[in-house]
Amino acid sequence: MAGEARPSPAYYIALGLLVVGLVTGLSLFLLLATRAHSSSASIDVVSIPTTCPPGTRAPTCYSFTVTNTSGNAVFASCTLIPAPGTQAMFEDKGTVENFALVSQGIKVLLVTVAADPGSSTGPPSMSCPTTTT
Repeated sequence: MAGEARPSPAYYIALGLLVVGLVTGLSLFLLLATRAHSSSASIDVVSIPTTCPPGTRAPTCYSFTVTNTSGNAVFASCTLIPAPGTQAMFEDKGTVENFALVSQGIKVLLVTVAADPGSSTGPPSMSCPTTTT
C-alpha cells in the first residue's frame, strides 16, 4: 500500500485544539454544576419612632432601618403591616417597597402613620422577604 496520504500538521493542530476545548468545556460545566449555591439572604429590620418631616400630614412617623446582614447582595420586597385601627404608608404613599441591598448595605425607610377616627396610633410592622441576587 504505497502512497497512503499522511494527514497534514494542521490536522493534528486542529485535533489538539478540539480536545483542549472539550476538556475546558467539561471542566467549566462541572465547576458550575457542583459549586455550592448559597441562597441565604438575611436582613435585620429595626423600627424607631421619629419626627415627621415638614409637610407630612401624619401625626406619627417611624423610621425602619433595613440592614443586609448576609455576605451576598439581596433583593428585598418590604410590605407594611399597619397596627389595628391605623393606616401606614411609605413616603411615596405606597405600602410596598422593592429595593436591592449590597452586602452589609443599609436602607432607611420613612413610614407615616395615621389613626382611624376613634383609634389610637400604634406602630406598624414590616415583612421583608428577600432573595439573593
